[in-house]
Amino acid sequence: MRVGPSLLLMLGLFACRNDNEVIRQVGSDLFYQVPTDQVDILWVTDNSCSMADEQAAIGAKFESFIGSIVDSNIDFHIGVITTDLVAADQAGKLQAPADEPLYLDANVPDYAGRFRERISVGTQGSDREAGIDAAFQALSQPLVSGFNEGFRRPEATLSIIYLSDENDCTDRGGLSEFEDGKACYEHGDQLTPVKTLIDDYKDLAEGEARLLVSSIVGPEISEGCDGAKPGPRYSAMAEAFGGVQGNICAQDFSAIMTELGLQVSGTLTNFQLSQPAVKDSIAVWVDEVAVPEDPDNGWTYDEAYAILYFHGAGVPPRGSAILVEYEIAGPG
Repeated sequence: MRVGPSLLLMLGLFACRNDNEVIRQVGSDLFYQVPTDQVDILWVTDNSCSMADEQAAIGAKFESFIGSIVDSNIDFHIGVITTDLVAADQAGKLQAPADEPLYLDANVPDYAGRFRERISVGTQGSDREAGIDAAFQALSQPLVSGFNEGFRRPEATLSIIYLSDENDCTDRGGLSEFEDGKACYEHGDQLTPVKTLIDDYKDLAEGEARLLVSSIVGPEISEGCDGAKPGPRYSAMAEAFGGVQGNICAQDFSAIMTELGLQVSGTLTNFQLSQPAVKDSIAVWVDEVAVPEDPDNGWTYDEAYAILYFHGAGVPPRGSAILVEYEIAGPG
C-alpha cells in the first residue's frame, strides 16, 4: 500500500512530448474526495511544564474540530496520550479517568466536555518529549491489543495529531547516558532518524486504511512565543504524510481545529502526486472545473514532497474528482 494523505485511484499516466527536440515526460493523477465512514483520532499531547495554556486552548475549540465529523455521520474514536515515555502509567497508554472509557465516541455522554478534561493531561511529564514514538507505541503491540484494546480499528482512517511546544526527542535509548532534556538539543545526532520513524509509521495503516499525521508545534522562528521551540521533527512527519500543520504560537486555534476536522472527515486539503512535478506545468481540475494556483482560494505545490495543497474555496468538496496533469521533474 502506498501510504499518504490521498486515496490514489489511478497512478500516473505517462507520455512523451517532443518540442524542438526537447523530450518532456508528462504525468496525470486522478484522486477522489472519498468520504470516510470510520476514523480513529489519536491526540499526542505534550505534558511538560509549559503546556497548560495550550492544552486548555485546544480543548476550548473542540467544537470547531468535531463539527464536520459529526455532520458527516462518521463513526469516530478519540483517544489522548502524552509525550512521556518514562512514566509507566503513560508511555503510550490512553489517558482517561479510572471509571470512564479509554477513548471517546458518540455514545459517551458529554464527549466534548470529557475531551476538554482529557486533553489537559497536566504538566508533570518528562522533559524529553517523545511524541512520535509515543504514538507508535500506542498503536503497536503489545499496547494496541492490550491496554489500548478497542481504540484502533483495522479499516478506519487513522489520524495522529501532535500538540507540543518542544521538538520531538524520540531516541530509543540513544540518549540513555544523559540525565535531562537538554540532551535532546545538545546531542540531536543521537535521536532516532525521522526517516526511520516514517518507515515505522507506514506499518500502522493496514490494508486500505488511510493514515494522516498532523502537528500543532512551534514554527521555525518562534521567538516571542512564551518559550516555544521549533518542532521540525513533528513537522517532518506531518509533511511526509500530508497532514495539517498548525502554529502553537497562534492566538486562536479555531482555524487549525476546523481544518483538522475537515481533513479527518474526508475533506482532504492535500494530495501527494505519484511523480515529482515541474511546478509551472501543473494544471488542476475539480469535477472538470479548472482550479487556479492561489494560496488563498486555489492550490499550491510543495516541491520537496510532491504534495498539492488546496486552500479556501479551492478545497475539493466531498465526493468530487480531482485531475492533476503536469510535466514530470527530472533528477535535480
